[in-house]
Amino acid sequence: MARAGGISNPVNVGIAVQADWENREFISNISLNVRRLFEFLLQFEATTKSKLASLNEKLDVLERKLEVLEVQVSSATTNPSVFN
Repeated sequence: MARAGGISNPVNVGIAVQADWENREFISNISLNVRRLFEFLLQFEATTKSKLASLNEKLDVLERKLEVLEVQVSSATTNPSVFN
């Protein structure tokens, strides 16, 4: 007597159950790895943004210092008596 779905004996049922568990395990592993990758990318983005913000602040400070030096050089070249 055949069962619904075309599985007719206990061996075929066992094979189908085993294949189902293997597929579920594979899908679970893929899902876990995708989740880990997503978490890594979120952490990487946050770290990168933080480091870029820090570098931006340092560049801003350097730009302000450069502007001050440019003004000092400009005023020194227009007024050479500063060197005497």
